[in-house]
Amino acid sequence: MSGPYLGDTYGQVRFRTEGERVIGTATGGPCRFEPDTEVISGELQGNVLVAHVLLCQQGGSACEERKLHPALVVFNPKDRVLSAMIRLREGCSSPALKGNALVLTSTAPQDDGDVEPEPESEAAKPPAGGAMAPPAEGVGSAALVAQARRREPEIPPLEEGQRQLLAGNHAAAQTLFTHVLESDARNPEALMGLGASQLGRGDTDGALKTLERARASTRPDVHLWLAYAHFRDGNRGRARESLRKALDLGWAPGNRPLEAVPESALRGEIEILMQQRARKRASGRDSTGSGSTSP
Repeated sequence: MSGPYLGDTYGQVRFRTEGERVIGTATGGPCRFEPDTEVISGELQGNVLVAHVLLCQQGGSACEERKLHPALVVFNPKDRVLSAMIRLREGCSSPALKGNALVLTSTAPQDDGDVEPEPESEAAKPPAGGAMAPPAEGVGSAALVAQARRREPEIPPLEEGQRQLLAGNHAAAQTLFTHVLESDARNPEALMGLGASQLGRGDTDGALKTLERARASTRPDVHLWLAYAHFRDGNRGRARESLRKALDLGWAPGNRPLEAVPESALRGEIEILMQQRARKRASGRDSTGSGSTSP
């Protein structure tokens, strides 16, 4: 997806790759970007660019003049179209978007090899005078977004974040979970995923702050990850406290792929707490039977 792309509202964007990052730069356009301003950057995961997009905004004092927005940019390799739906703050708008849609179409010549071109439809042929007729109503960004969505089903950010977390792509997973939390700040699954991603990137302090936000959750796996964060922070007492809460809520070792890291790290603590519970249960049965007079 390298090379120049053009949006009917955004202007021209030229993409390049630097290691694992894809970077798009623009000049001018409706946002009047300075020459070679970095406007899109992220990591390509399959046909989805997990990215941040720079937009100019208008609509009042609450709308920043320019703001980076997290976005899942879908690449349709057949039509060489990039499309994304971007949620702006209520009351804000951007001249770079049509509705909430950003659509960029490649302007680089496409090498089709030996593939025969499809016959040109009557509607696409120029009239006798040689000038091209204006596009029909509805043909543009909205139509391209709909077309891209039909061919590339959108993956919910929460689900894609879990997939990236499981694959060990912690930076991409963190971006996706952050995107979910921007519209649902108390989502326990997204908080857990963000905390796990931060731990995967070595940010223990950030993970503790994130997971503490979900402390009131009744999800046992939230407390498992919180226990692991405390363990990584060197606080064994708090780790055991959170792990006990996870067990109280019904968590049990189960070789679940997403929980493999915390379960392995906490194996010793898990065994101690489960042995204590087993002894308590046995002690309870003994006390119930004491004093019986069996023949």
